[in-house]
Amino acid sequence: MARVSPGALKAYIRDDYDAAAPGWEPFMGPYFRVPAERLVADLAPRRGDRCLDLACGSGLVARAFAVRAGAACVSACDFAPVQVREARGVLDAAGMPEIEVRVMDAERITYPPGSFERVGCGFGLNHFPRPLVALRGVLRVLSPGGRAGFTSWGSFSPSIRERFDERLLDLVPAVGESGAGFETALGRLSGRNGRPERIIELLARAGFVGVEHRSHRFAADYVNAPTFVDAMLARAERDLRQANLGDTERAEVREALVADLSRFGRHEFVVRRTFHTVIGRRAAG
Repeated sequence: MARVSPGALKAYIRDDYDAAAPGWEPFMGPYFRVPAERLVADLAPRRGDRCLDLACGSGLVARAFAVRAGAACVSACDFAPVQVREARGVLDAAGMPEIEVRVMDAERITYPPGSFERVGCGFGLNHFPRPLVALRGVLRVLSPGGRAGFTSWGSFSPSIRERFDERLLDLVPAVGESGAGFETALGRLSGRNGRPERIIELLARAGFVGVEHRSHRFAADYVNAPTFVDAMLARAERDLRQANLGDTERAEVREALVADLSRFGRHEFVVRRTFHTVIGRRAAG
């Protein structure tokens, strides 16, 4: 298989998240909210601290920052323009129009030096083809003594998600063919840079000091098969588009998935996961 260039992989990731953006907040938001709030709690911003949500998605970390620091002190950015547009709408609906949202590549951060006391990145570092470039950019925009934090996934209970993936491939074989080379490259990237010990190493190499690692557990309750299926289909939106499914075919796929997963017990829809926060600091001097 040909090697995927960092630029091509980045474009693939951007298109993937743009495709998923409209369904991200309603279906995936509940799953990512607890890690976002925990990351911000571990960063412990003070009232008035300038805060950045890097690779913001729908702005979950930005909202958590706003509760602690004040919405007028918070900025957010993502390199996926549809995600940024969706985040703007979500933040406005949440009564946080003061939060600034920009389209910006995490590997080309353009904020001035020393712009923020806190930077939070929820499950983004493992998707950066050049993480050291991104981390050095984060260090540059931190004020002296400022802190940056990153989350990564740990273990989880996989049975119902594995069943969903298997059935979706049975129903829509093209999903398994779409972007196969990119998915392999992304899997390698996430596996390499998503481990907490690797993030600790990268932060040290980028020049951060006082690096801390904490592990957390949480449970995301999807309640029932329809809710779970809708969440997983939202995440697979890019592949479904490339499979050229019409509305009727999509409805049939959803119906078949819901019927199949409805045999699982209520407890199976409570997805339990471990996640990690890694926090680094810019030297005060």
